[in-house]
Amino acid sequence: MSCKINPFYNIEAPVGAGQANRPDDVSLVQYLLVKVASRTMGKWTPPATPLQVNGVYSAALTEWIMSYQKRTKGMNDGVVSPQVNPHWRVSTYGTIVSLNASYRNNFGARRHDNIIAEPDLPATLRMALSATNAKPEMGTMM
Repeated sequence: MSCKINPFYNIEAPVGAGQANRPDDVSLVQYLLVKVASRTMGKWTPPATPLQVNGVYSAALTEWIMSYQKRTKGMNDGVVSPQVNPHWRVSTYGTIVSLNASYRNNFGARRHDNIIAEPDLPATLRMALSATNAKPEMGTMM
């Protein structure tokens, strides 16, 4: 299940080709990619293939992940893996950290930290993020 570790949204299992692709995790990655793409024209041009935020893995999602990863300093394997703490101490940040930072930079801290209030956030993802408490094994950024 996707979760928020204030102020960081994480996934429980990897998303990408051949991965667990849990619906909530896939939805979170899809949502962050689509939203970041809407504000980063010129810095990142996503693939022409449309990406739906529906929680269902598709080859288009891997295409979008790889396209995003090419513009970041992190992994370039087409997989978004859960970030384990201490994520701020590693030299290579995971894609989920980069997506959180991109969303926060493009939409502001207030919108990022309260993403569940976004009107276009899928209802199933909103429920998952609202119901999830921070997991001690994943730490916190506070």
